Amino acid sequence: MKNKARIIFLSLLALTIPFTISSSANASLPPMSEDMETLGDSHSNASISSGLTAEVNEAKRNERGNFISITWSLKNTSDKRVVITWMAGRTYKYEGPYFSGVTIFIPEKETRFHPIMDGIGNCLCSGNHSPDFKERIEPGEKVSYWSLYSIPDEEESLTVEIPGFEPIEDIPVS
Repeated sequence: MKNKARIIFLSLLALTIPFTISSSANASLPPMSEDMETLGDSHSNASISSGLTAEVNEAKRNERGNFISITWSLKNTSDKRVVITWMAGRTYKYEGPYFSGVTIFIPEKETRFHPIMDGIGNCLCSGNHSPDFKERIEPGEKVSYWSLYSIPDEEESLTVEIPGFEPIEDIPVS
């Protein structure tokens, strides 16, 4: 019964988020990976992410100014399939295997923001409840993901921290 209620809740949440956030901060499926602009990129800084490059493709604020949606990508530059299993956040107890470890850092305020968590512990980010969740990246493939944050509306640029990569600094918020 608990699983049935969770499925109903997540379905309702998935239907209402796009309307809550508005079209100016698209938290639905990210655009095709190949067609996206790169606002900044970073190479691996750990053996676990060796052969991957991380990019931030979009940082978009909603009309009300209370949410920022980040679209980011991983590109496998190696000749082997890579399985992404280390992206879960460790600071907060998110339910499920998510990419909740991707954080936003505002250097001037020395403040770190974690993805929004819903009432039952799910990360509002790419994860196993999201239709765009992909944890296996083939050689040469680039895969897009997304994360949603609540960040003060005066921030015009930010640093994106993706586990296993150097921070991607000075990302403009549109």
